[in-house]
Amino acid sequence: MRAGLIILLCSIAIMLCGCTDIDEEMPVASSVYTYIEPMEKLYVPETSTISEAITIAETETATVSTTVTTTETSAESSTVKETETTTETTTEITTETTTEVVTTVSETETTVEVTTITEPETITETVVVSETETVSESIAEITTGQLYESDFRADEDYVKICGRTYTNSSGTVILSNTYSSVEFAFCGTLAEVTLTSDCKNSKARVGIFVNGERAIDTMLTEKTTTLKVFESDVPEKCVVSIVKLSEQSHSYVGVKNIHAVTEYGIIPTPERERKIEFIGDSITCGYGVDAPNEHYDFSTETEDGSKTYAALIGKALDADVNIVAWSGIGAYSCYTSGDEPSQWKLVSGIYGNTDTMHTSQKWDFSTWQPDVVVINIGTNDNSWTKGIDSRVDTFGNAYYDLICQVREKNPDAYIICSLGAMGSNLLPKIKEQVAAYSADTGDYRVTTFEFANQNGYKDGYGADYHPSAKTHKKMADKLAPFIAELMNW
Repeated sequence: MRAGLIILLCSIAIMLCGCTDIDEEMPVASSVYTYIEPMEKLYVPETSTISEAITIAETETATVSTTVTTTETSAESSTVKETETTTETTTEITTETTTEVVTTVSETETTVEVTTITEPETITETVVVSETETVSESIAEITTGQLYESDFRADEDYVKICGRTYTNSSGTVILSNTYSSVEFAFCGTLAEVTLTSDCKNSKARVGIFVNGERAIDTMLTEKTTTLKVFESDVPEKCVVSIVKLSEQSHSYVGVKNIHAVTEYGIIPTPERERKIEFIGDSITCGYGVDAPNEHYDFSTETEDGSKTYAALIGKALDADVNIVAWSGIGAYSCYTSGDEPSQWKLVSGIYGNTDTMHTSQKWDFSTWQPDVVVINIGTNDNSWTKGIDSRVDTFGNAYYDLICQVREKNPDAYIICSLGAMGSNLLPKIKEQVAAYSADTGDYRVTTFEFANQNGYKDGYGADYHPSAKTHKKMADKLAPFIAELMNW
């Protein structure tokens, strides 16, 4: 009987040690942690293999028993009784906070008690051979939270990429469009990112958010910059978002490398089920949103895509957001103070591109199909139309073509044609063109929306009389429920 007992103890010890051993190489992150909710920034460990080992050990107990009767008392404990002439063996297994194997042997009774946790630190076996003799033996010491120091590329194996981006020849992910981003999750003690930029006259502004809080907000003044975004004495669960805050018409942000000390590497956060694309001008770029008042001129230092109505709507509706925007742009004319239309850059010319400023690469619309497309174009056209009927009609024809272009690229999306905040003079013509398009095509998944005109005296102005952060919040508060009702979200 004692030989059978020793076999049982060895089997349990081997199973416990084997199931908690740490690999020499870093484990695959996705097989260890499951990221479940980006807004709450949570991980949950998968089912522990240690409890599975105990189940196997129970099975092995039966093989050394002559007669076995098993009674399951709960999901966490079980009792196995072996009946012989003078000996009764009881095995009790309970999940608690430590792991021990304690065995007591007397002339009439043998008891084996195993208490297990999913994250054991030390496993100790104590065998009482008689009433006066005790032997202690350390089976294994397990170091919990072992850390690995590694470098990671910003590709889809490790990060979630949002917005129209591309990867250059050196493997760097280029964030050019407003609010484009790279996001990843990990459990560890350190994260550093190496960023690049072309450092044009107007430098790129980048924000880095850790668990939803802005940790870094800086201008990239050097072609290569390494930033420490997170550090802790103990491993913590984090979501890191690297966000391009300034617009695409100036310098880009390149994500070259991610250096991290983690338990299981970094993993991409999941895509959200809802997707919204915003097509716009300086309002959608967040032009001057951080400027103290209207007397400031344009600067990428006061642009912040994360404070725009588009970004706020994405957060409110739990949707991923793509922004395609350029300050001064229009459907037929860019901003102008003269009588001739300015057509150096029109929305129809940039919409098919991944990044109009830095690459000739065309955007692959099949890779990201939005549920909703919001067009916010017409403010700059109004600087040329000036209420002149013939010019307004010309704008209307260009806007009709824009609707057709957007529909061709997004066949299943609901299109919302909006205007306002800085004036809605051309909204009647937009409504006319939407009605004409639906009548011509039978496509009635197109509608219009009017933003309230900004109240700068109450809510303040951004640079050059652009919407302030308060105005963007009001815009989002009005459009978000409109979209939710339209889409039954």
